[in-house]
Amino acid sequence: MTSLVNQIERLTTNIGIIASLTLVPLVLTTTYEVLARYLFDAPTIWAYEVGYMLTGTHFLLGMAYTLQQGQFIRIDIFSQDMRAKTRALIDLCAYSIIFPLMIWLTYGLTSYLIAGIVKNERSGQSAMNMVVWPFRLIFLIAFALLALQVYAELMKSIQKYKASKA
Repeated sequence: MTSLVNQIERLTTNIGIIASLTLVPLVLTTTYEVLARYLFDAPTIWAYEVGYMLTGTHFLLGMAYTLQQGQFIRIDIFSQDMRAKTRALIDLCAYSIIFPLMIWLTYGLTSYLIAGIVKNERSGQSAMNMVVWPFRLIFLIAFALLALQVYAELMKSIQKYKASKA
């Protein structure tokens, strides 16, 4: 079990690093658009769509890493005075509810991706009118990874609960 959790966390970390690197093309795209628009009076037809897709990719792929690092919002003001066993039980209950929801959402996103591919759906957000299936693939990968990380957190919560003193 610990080996599986370690593998999931290694995958989450690696994809989290990749997600952080999406900021580089985002900054370059935005900078180019600003220069083209205001210095050369020649706005691009692609920068807006590329920008929002890179931003979405950054946030979506970063979700699991954020969870792994314990950076999601918690109400620590209530739990800071609780015993470790109580905090572990709360986490255990929360992850037990969230995990099946992540599986269900990942399953739903699979059909959402397939529909976009079959219809050759386009964004309609700009003159570039990009196909949307690559972004839907990112959605699917991101939520599948989040489901895996929630599973890892669930397993860690079980271990913490068992290891904590009454």
